[in-house]
Amino acid sequence: MLARGGKVVVTGLLGGAFSIAAAMFAIKAMTIKGTLTGTLAEARELIELARTGKIAPIPSRERPLSEAQSALDDLRAGRVVGRTVLTV
Repeated sequence: MLARGGKVVVTGLLGGAFSIAAAMFAIKAMTIKGTLTGTLAEARELIELARTGKIAPIPSRERPLSEAQSALDDLRAGRVVGRTVLTV
């Protein structure tokens, strides 16, 4: 989900896909940005480090959708470490 005027940042070139109907650009007044985070060799090295347990996984916390506002408040206040996933 993306709020009106929101921005999607696409990072990495390691597969996957991102698609959206062209009309959504105008309807949502959205922006899509791309960012390069390193070379393919660096990405492979990072994946190998993660696979062998040499780096810690990104902390992840699930919260119910009913806590969306609290999750945003925590994010703005700098209380979120890693990622927060809202579940239905």
